[in-house]
Amino acid sequence: MTQDAQQIEREVQAAVEAEPARIAERVQAITLAALTRGVVDTQALREVTQAVLRGAQAAAPRVEAEHAEGLKEAVRGLDQALASAAQATQLAMQEAIGRGSEFSREGLKQSLDQLSRLEGDFVAALGDAARQASGTAQATLKDLAEHARSSGTAVGARVQSAVVDLGQAMGDLARAQVQEGMRALSAQAELLASMAAGVLRGLADRLQPDSSAAKDRRD
Repeated sequence: MTQDAQQIEREVQAAVEAEPARIAERVQAITLAALTRGVVDTQALREVTQAVLRGAQAAAPRVEAEHAEGLKEAVRGLDQALASAAQATQLAMQEAIGRGSEFSREGLKQSLDQLSRLEGDFVAALGDAARQASGTAQATLKDLAEHARSSGTAVGARVQSAVVDLGQAMGDLARAQVQEGMRALSAQAELLASMAAGVLRGLADRLQPDSSAAKDRRD
């Protein structure tokens, strides 16, 4: 376990225990702060998600009902933070697509594929946490995972919108790049044809009899 993951756990645990009315808000802030400390990729999102869930489970329950509610609020805050991460990824990709010549389509597609898996990774993390928990925490996390699968999540709604918009933008980029490539190929073909014509003219000139020599032979 990395030092950052341990810090996230401690912060989430403290938030769940100390501020019941602001758990979702605090967990969202903690998650976003953790994500800004590194690169927002699939591995980072998975590690932060797991650390948040461990921290929420570690919070000392005063009563089972309060523990269940605290877990729910922590997961809600985590969901909202991941939705913000998805939005940030969407905005970054839109900028990258606008500067298409600086980014490969393969790299952009890889980022889009990672984004499209974000909700699935979140739900899978909930399921993993439920299997590793016991008692009230296990039942609560299991219910949250099932509800997320059937009813969707905030991050899922954001991802769905982003994937549609980015897919269309990448399609436009691909068409523009194809057209640009065709224009470049056409220009290259014209240049080659012009060069070939110049070579042919040189060959033709050498094959033509010298005009002055032909005139001397006639005389």
